[in-house]
Amino acid sequence: MTRQEDIPFKILYTQIEKLGAKQIEQQLHRILDCPEFKASKQQRRFFEFVVRETLSGRAHEIKGYTVATCVFGRSDDFDQNSDPIVSVQANRLRLALERYYLVAGKEDPILIDIPKGTYVPTFFEKVSTTSDATSRNSKIPVESFKGSWPTILIRPFENLTGDPAMNHWSVGLTTELTTEITRYQEIRVLIQGPEGVGRRASDTVARFVVDGNVQKDMTGIKITVYLVDGSSNIKIWGESYQSDFEAGQLISFQEEVAKAIAGKISCEDGIISKTLSIESINKPPSDLKTYEAMLRYYEYDQTLTPESFLRAIEALAFAVDNEPECGQVWSMLGRLHANIYSLELPGYETTNLEKAITFAEKGVLLNPENQRARGILGFVRMIENEIPGALVEAEQALNLNPNSLFILDGIGYLMTLLGEWERGPALIRKAMQFNPYYKPVVHYALWLNYLRQEEYKRAHLETQSLRRPLIFWDPLAKAATLGLLGRYEEGRQFAESLLKIKPDFPSRGRILIKHYIKFEDLVERVIDGLQKVGLNVV
Repeated sequence: MTRQEDIPFKILYTQIEKLGAKQIEQQLHRILDCPEFKASKQQRRFFEFVVRETLSGRAHEIKGYTVATCVFGRSDDFDQNSDPIVSVQANRLRLALERYYLVAGKEDPILIDIPKGTYVPTFFEKVSTTSDATSRNSKIPVESFKGSWPTILIRPFENLTGDPAMNHWSVGLTTELTTEITRYQEIRVLIQGPEGVGRRASDTVARFVVDGNVQKDMTGIKITVYLVDGSSNIKIWGESYQSDFEAGQLISFQEEVAKAIAGKISCEDGIISKTLSIESINKPPSDLKTYEAMLRYYEYDQTLTPESFLRAIEALAFAVDNEPECGQVWSMLGRLHANIYSLELPGYETTNLEKAITFAEKGVLLNPENQRARGILGFVRMIENEIPGALVEAEQALNLNPNSLFILDGIGYLMTLLGEWERGPALIRKAMQFNPYYKPVVHYALWLNYLRQEEYKRAHLETQSLRRPLIFWDPLAKAATLGLLGRYEEGRQFAESLLKIKPDFPSRGRILIKHYIKFEDLVERVIDGLQKVGLNVV
């Protein structure tokens, strides 16, 4: 019988068969022989080893231990927890590959990548951003790149400092931004060399184009960036970032700017998703592309209204039929069915939790390196009371990209509910500080943490940020906290609101609370607060 974990490798080997092992081998040599591939001897051996092992059908054997012992000469008792050489060299190798494809390999036929979270390479046919048959000024229609996914072209940041030494830094900024946007996985990223500077956005095959420049004066360095909609050549977003000119801090400044730009452009509530949401708002579910269907999930995740839930579940149901190999869609469906079960959403027959588990597991199976897929599976595991399994998925989601802001709020929320009382809130506060689009649901986790510490005034402050009155948890948290504070009259008003939303809460409340609060003493504390304002739970 085929093991579930073998299936992603089957997809990998199918891609190798499609591209041709000989052609991939030629691409390997093309990279290794190029002086613009700025990798050390160790990193080159690393790169060659994992590519050849994969082409030989041994991708499943490529682990940190294997690389450490076969490439870096470590002994058989190698412990990657105490010796991070493989992860460190892998990160440097990824940067070298990204720079190669930006500078010298932009017209190469095959893209070789080593995604974060694994040492197994992937191989893709590379989309060229220019054509010898097309003049620089001729217009290529946007429609020439139709597909389910939005595409963004990142053009090299122009060096306006007058300092040739900053050329390399500008290239590094472009590479870093490409890496950060690619992490979102729902945006297809193209990169373009210097010959693309000056061309109109509509003269590219991408719907969206990022342009920018780097300037310098006596006080520091300034980065200006803007996003152009290629369908209209209109700038739809722009921003500037400044820093004191200190050589030792330039790299960290580069990384911070890339993360900020990527988040504002590419996250689920960013500029691209908002632009495309408006365009697809009136489309029937059967006419939506996969990404447009996912936008309806994001709409529900932000609003939590019955209307947005219906729009999301209908759209995703069509999407899995149209693109059944898309792991993100299965994960999102798993989350929606988990919500039907755990919130007992009105208008839906209570779903079997097994359906949510099946969908969430399939999402991870198809896309094991997707943070959101791992986070959703962790959430579903929590709902089914598989706490160790939920923590494992939360940890894996975090480890895939510990510095990515767009998913930290969800991971922090999940970890807090699972009892990680220090790390969970810390991740939430980091996301709130740096991500303007963080999910309001995190305030439930912060509320619970303050409730645990019996800091009821601070818990009450967190409930002020809960503005989803159609979800019974909103009035529940407010009523229970006010009861514990002795503010009974105010609490009774929210208890009444709770009963309007969920009339059978007195009989179902304990079960519903325990779906999300996994510690018996905290369950009793919430129920005690509700009883103080007149809502008795069986």
